[in-house]
Parts: sequence; C-alpha cells; structure tokens
Amino acid sequence: MEEIQALSESGDLEGWLEEQFNKPPSLHLGWMQAHTNASTEAWDNGLPDIDYAQEDAWWVNSIDGEDQLRQRVAFALSEIFVVSRNSSLIGFADGLAHYYDVLLENAFGNFRTLLEAVAKSPMMGSYLSYLGNAKASGGRHPDENFAREVMQLFTIGLYELNQDGTYKIRDGKRIPTYSQKDIMELARVFTGWTSDNGVFPAAGGFPTLHSRIAEMVTDESEHDTGSKHVLGHLIPAGQSTRQDMDSALDILFNHENTGPFIARRLIQRLVTSNPSPQYVGRVAAAFSDNGSGVRGDMKAVIKAILLDPEALQGASTRPETFGKVREPLLFITNLWRAFHAQKGQHHVGPFQYDAYGFRDSGQYLQQKALSSLTVFNFFTPDDRPQDLFDSAGHELYAPEMTVMGIDGLHTVIMEYSHETGEYEVDGVTAHLTLDEEIALLNQGQHQKLIERLNTLLLAGQMSQNLKDALMEHIQLELGNNLNPRSIVQDLIALTMLSAEYAVQR
Repeated sequence: MEEIQALSESGDLEGWLEEQFNKPPSLHLGWMQAHTNASTEAWDNGLPDIDYAQEDAWWVNSIDGEDQLRQRVAFALSEIFVVSRNSSLIGFADGLAHYYDVLLENAFGNFRTLLEAVAKSPMMGSYLSYLGNAKASGGRHPDENFAREVMQLFTIGLYELNQDGTYKIRDGKRIPTYSQKDIMELARVFTGWTSDNGVFPAAGGFPTLHSRIAEMVTDESEHDTGSKHVLGHLIPAGQSTRQDMDSALDILFNHENTGPFIARRLIQRLVTSNPSPQYVGRVAAAFSDNGSGVRGDMKAVIKAILLDPEALQGASTRPETFGKVREPLLFITNLWRAFHAQKGQHHVGPFQYDAYGFRDSGQYLQQKALSSLTVFNFFTPDDRPQDLFDSAGHELYAPEMTVMGIDGLHTVIMEYSHETGEYEVDGVTAHLTLDEEIALLNQGQHQKLIERLNTLLLAGQMSQNLKDALMEHIQLELGNNLNPRSIVQDLIALTMLSAEYAVQR
C-alpha cells in the first residue's frame, strides 16, 4: 500500500520507472551462495538440496527485492528466452539461477547485448543442444535446434510482420520469415561452442560451478569456417566462431521483424494479451529508435509498454479486449507482497535461512520459474481458449488460461490466505501481516476495509457486485462471531478467487 500511495501522490510515472531502472539487481545465484555459506569447492562436489535454495531465491527476490520492475521484466524474459530444469539441465540449479541473473542484469540494457548473453550461456547451449555442436563430418550435420529457435522464438518469428505486428500477406497467405535452408546455414554458424571445462564433449558437461555459469568458450577446430547464407545475408568464409556468432546475431537483431515480434510478446507478458496493432507499433518504434538513434534500448521499450495510453487507460477505452489472465505464480507473489508476508526459517541440507518455503509449486500451480515442459514456455502467445470472443466476434488470445488450473489454485489461495497450519505444500511458512485490515474491521470501518482490498488487489476496479458480496460476508461472519483475522482472510481469498481478480486490468 505504501508504494501505491507514494506513486499516486507523486503522479510521476516516468520518474518511478527511472528509479527502478537505477536500482541494482537482486541476484539469485548470489542469494543462494550468501544464504548457504558454501565454498566453490562444496558446490562443485554436489551441494545437497541446491534445487530448494534456487527456488527459495526466486520467491525471496520476486517478493522482497527492491528492484521489482527488474524482477518482473526478467520473469517475462524467462518466458521468452526459455530454458528449463525439465531437460538436460535437471540437477544444475546453480547454473539456472545464474541464467536468470543474466536476464536480470540485461533486462534494462540493449536487446542485442541480451541476445548475445543468452546465446553464450552454457545453460542455453545445453538446453538447445548447440553446446558441443561440431561441424559437419563423415555424414554428420550440425545440430539445428538453437538455429531454429533463436529465429522462431527469440527474434523474428515464423512469418513476416508489419511494424504494427500484423502479418504481411502475399497471394492471400502469410509469408515465412525463414526456410529450412536458413536453419541449416545458421546451424553451421553455431558450431564450435562448448562449456569452459577444458574439453569439447558431444553433449556438453558441467563438472564445476565455473563451467555451469561462465560464458561458453570456443574450439576453433570444431567450427565450420565456410561461408554461410542466412536470411539473404552473406557471412563470409574464414571467420572465427565468435565472429560468425556476432554476424548472425547482428542479422537477427536488425531484422525488421524483431521489433514488433518482441514488442508484442513483452506487452502480453506485462500488460494485455490482445494489444491493438497501434500499441504494438508504438512499442516497435521505440525498439527501432529510442529517440537518440539507438536500436534495441530495453529501457525505451519498457517505458513505451508501461506508459502507453492503452496500458494506462485500456480498461476503460478497450474494456472488451484489454487485460491479461494472471499467471498462477503471480497470484502468490501478489498475495505475499500485498500483505507483507513474513518469512520463516528453513533447513536446506546443513544450512539454515529465512525463506517462504513454497517448493514444488509446479505440482500445485502448473508453474515453477524456469521449469516449463518445452521451449515454447508454459503457454504460447497465440493460445486461445474456446468460446472467448469480443462483441464483434473476434476470438481473443488468453495464453495463461492454458495453466490456470483453477481448482488447484482455489485450494492454494484458500490455504495460503488462511494459514491453516496444513498448507497444501509442506514447508510453506509465509505469514501475512494483516494489522491494518483487522483494525479497520474492529473499528466497524467495513467500507474502508473493502476499499483497501480494492486498491491492493484490484487497482480500484472492484465491481459493486463484489463489494456487496464482501460486505454481506462481513455481516454474516460477525453474526457468527468468527474471529476478526479469519474474516479478513476470508475477504482476501474471496477477492483473489473472483473472476475480476483473475484478469489483471
């Protein structure tokens, strides 16, 4: 509430963004190392329960970090530049934490730098199988996995786009951005990379913490030095492994599709699932030029996304299409941030530290950071549930509905808001601070209590129907002599389980 009030009083949205841009990142690997007090040697020898520490680090930084905008943008980026523990990366929680830190550290930099940092990460190299990717030899061809996904999912997409994100059409059909030949040529570019462990393995290897977090290194003897033709551009023969990567990433970064492609994906993750072409176009323009001739300035892109008139007024100007279904993970982070949840002590192997203790969230929420089942994330940008249309009959996108799992979410929200002592997930220790809410209830200021929840959870957009339902519940439970904390917890749960809360607007 104090953050909402401070920004409301200043009215300086751009100033708040600048403050957030200047806050140092709350890093995940650093948190793990600090709170397990482990030496590099201990990590190299297989630190016990390191997976728990990585998950604890995500929850603590996502909830307590001063750099909330950075954390939120990095979460969005993690669902675009996907790596996952549900793969060859299982057991490398320290490497995954560092990969998330790469996203945090580059969230406000330049997209070209971010793209290169992702491409050189050993976690990405292993996940998309170009770590240890050797040049063609004896009938063997380079792995095409990263070459395909860096185009399809990270930069230009499948079809040519106008700058407003709409598809270009030729002869009544969408125009593909790349061909199988482009994939094969780009696969040759990404040969010769391996982890920094002194060998060039066919499938990679991570025997040390250093090899899991250091940028990949090159083995020039395994790199294809011939010329390559990628997306209509010639990459000349004789270049080094690094030079070839630089050339390829420059081609992708400067492709006319990249601005609108990334613009739509970030808008969907941060603001609304169905942005207008005009909104996408304005953000793509910021990607193309930050006002000073710089392409790919992430600060300019984020400002364009969050300060756009459609972002600020879409709930009233585009009520039929504006908004996004909340992801299950964000239900919990919002609950614990809104009510200043307190951490509890946890034991991880031989170590003790304070954390929220929500582990195995994927089992209950169908979501866990860096744990999607495929490179396509938990959902795709174009996922559409059945029977979701606007008044003109246009089918609407609602990607997060894919993992809504509302029955499980009901249980978790009820458990966590009520702190029953029998949490659905063992080990959760988050304790809500509800002093203000309980005081309003005890003082008979029931309308103020409901408006407080309206501000905290629904951005002041609670319907009169929901307000009436909450007021009726207060009167009913006061008549039943239910204790005040339980009544407040009821109100929080009922609000968060409403359809109004499920769609962030």
